[in-house]
Amino acid sequence: MKFGMRFHAHLVLVVVAAACATPKLAPEPQTAAPSTPLSRAAARLPLSPCTLPGVNETVLCGELRRPENRERPAGRTIPIYVVVIPALSPTPRPDPWVEVSGGPGNAATDYTRDYVGTGVSRAYRRDRDVLLMDARGMGRSNPLYCEEISLNRISSLFSRWPLDSVRKCREKLAAVADLSQYSTGRTADDLEAVRVWLGYPKLNLWGYSYGTRSVLTYMQRHPASVRSAILWGVVPPDYRRPLFYARDSERAMDRLLADCLAAAPCARAFPRVREELRTVLDHLDRAPVPVTLKRPVTGEPLPTSITRAGFAQALWVALAYPDEAHKLPMVIHHAARGDFAPFLEMDVATAPPRRRYYNAAHLSIICPEETQHIRPDEIESHHRGTFMPPDRAHEYLAACKLWAVPTLPGATLEPIRSDVPTLIVSGYMDPFTPPELGDRVARHLTNSRHLVIRHLSHEPNGMSGTDCLDRLSLAFVAKPEPAKLDARCATRMGPPAFVLSRLPSQ
Repeated sequence: MKFGMRFHAHLVLVVVAAACATPKLAPEPQTAAPSTPLSRAAARLPLSPCTLPGVNETVLCGELRRPENRERPAGRTIPIYVVVIPALSPTPRPDPWVEVSGGPGNAATDYTRDYVGTGVSRAYRRDRDVLLMDARGMGRSNPLYCEEISLNRISSLFSRWPLDSVRKCREKLAAVADLSQYSTGRTADDLEAVRVWLGYPKLNLWGYSYGTRSVLTYMQRHPASVRSAILWGVVPPDYRRPLFYARDSERAMDRLLADCLAAAPCARAFPRVREELRTVLDHLDRAPVPVTLKRPVTGEPLPTSITRAGFAQALWVALAYPDEAHKLPMVIHHAARGDFAPFLEMDVATAPPRRRYYNAAHLSIICPEETQHIRPDEIESHHRGTFMPPDRAHEYLAACKLWAVPTLPGATLEPIRSDVPTLIVSGYMDPFTPPELGDRVARHLTNSRHLVIRHLSHEPNGMSGTDCLDRLSLAFVAKPEPAKLDARCATRMGPPAFVLSRLPSQ
């Protein structure tokens, strides 16, 4: 996982669409040299050479058939699709690097391109295979996706879960999938089956965002199969989205604005930025601001409005990206004067989804494991006094009611205990998975270390010194001893400068 290359889009929302195309199997090599990494790996793994869209190297692909419902082994089976990027060493380590993607809704094999090429890409596979498995319901593992839901997500100003689209999606997919069988636990067991199938004795797991909960679940269910684990932006078992979005985004916004007021140029430009944010929110509470967007592809005009909920949603997403977050004081300042043009110019506000996100799989995981454990009477108190209104929380509850999958037992919310060597990385500025969540998980991982990086958010876009993140990951997987890891480079990672004015081209 290459930090400097990877974080260009919000992973709770999107994945690379091109990588969802069916891989093209490469012809069997006729005169392949036996000393190539590909041929060496093909000789020891039950996989076939293949080419993937956007990946300029032949890798190994295959699928393992698994019961959709393990209580009905004679029933429907689904494919679990895997990609292995072979180690470069002629004598690779037996335990691969495994990236477990976030969301939930992202297909891990879409990130194959991050492990080919030169530079840091090669470092991750220098002496280990890289194993990527599409979780059930994503990528090529019996994908659960509905275009009718995606089409409504033209920007953050629109409902994420339009109920009519959710209803139609469920009716369509219920005929071809048991929507209750796509849980985090089922995926953990699929990964264990893949490990056994491929003959790996142990795995080195790297999880991002929701992927951390997948890693924790695997550690709990298959502890003897884990050599090391890295958790980036922790989603603990008792995380109940979207109940805590408002609380955590308010904290992140407060930290960002404090940084602005502590930096002389930003403080001079926007000395009243906190009051200006309240001014904007009050204005939008009284009356939404009409705007016209463009439809994706056709470019046709699309009249809509900036509401308090839509504005807050865009701020929440922007806070996850340091380069976008450092525009917010300027955006808020202009909006307080009735000028929403800088807001609309932000990708997080109006850019349509650029990548495939397995939205139905998201509901089949989030509804029974998180949202359906929320009591409706909790919502108002968790949003009171924050810039984010409760609209998104109510949308989730309504969508999950329509999705109608059984709620998983409350035991799934209990802390996960493990002595697996674990490195936890949190961003102090993160609005999605703040460091407080990492602290909570670390208390139950007896062989762990929690690094909180001061200027990091959910992603490192725009920061200086991000090569440190790769160095830490590579050093830890080489020698998974949390207490001995030299993490001093993390203190030298710096934030981008605050944007004080719109670019002349804008």
